[in-house]
Amino acid sequence: MNPLLDYKSFCQIVEEQLDVNLRQELTGQEFLRDGLQLDSIRLLQLLVHLELEHGYVLADEQLAQLPQMTVDQLLQSLARKEVV
Repeated sequence: MNPLLDYKSFCQIVEEQLDVNLRQELTGQEFLRDGLQLDSIRLLQLLVHLELEHGYVLADEQLAQLPQMTVDQLLQSLARKEVV
């Protein structure tokens, strides 16, 4: 498992796995749903990819907050090991 998911890796996952074209470089303040336009299906795909390919499983309390999270919040949750 990669101990830390950085912006570059996150952008690569979003673009390649979720088929989302990120028009500009991320600042980290973009909301996953509204800023990156990740709908429920894409958020689910992101979670599945993070779990299967990187070993990250978000705790239940984090799952409920996922649509309102920013990129920074998600990456910080993963870095703090707020995973099951």
